[in-house]
Amino acid sequence: MALRLGELLGDLPAVRQAQTLAALQKCFDAVLPARFRGEADVVALEEGELRVLCSNGAIASRLRLEAATLAAQLEKKGLQVQRVSVKVRPASRRAQPVKTKAPLSPAARKAFKEATDQLEEGEVKAALEKLLRHHQA
Repeated sequence: MALRLGELLGDLPAVRQAQTLAALQKCFDAVLPARFRGEADVVALEEGELRVLCSNGAIASRLRLEAATLAAQLEKKGLQVQRVSVKVRPASRRAQPVKTKAPLSPAARKAFKEATDQLEEGEVKAALEKLLRHHQA
């Protein structure tokens, strides 16, 4: 008799944990103000503490203010949640790709040089000269 993949994997602890977290996330999203949905992820429920990671500090601060209310609402839904712990998701340790800007073309450099030559001394001329120095060939 052929078993479905879900039936085969359903007994694995990691799969059960993922299913539990998905169910907790669904319940948490139901009590979470709409503007914060998708910004806070449930990562664990241990000893009555629901741990949540937020995408940024502003959202984490706001959710900390509402933590007691959120815990009470989750408890009304039948979950054993006495408190909600909110932290900011750690930044990725991977190096961000360096963005390089295309250099000015020779025609653009020539046009900026001509414009600079026609200007009187001042902030605009100084800015254009700085731009040209930065983009020297």
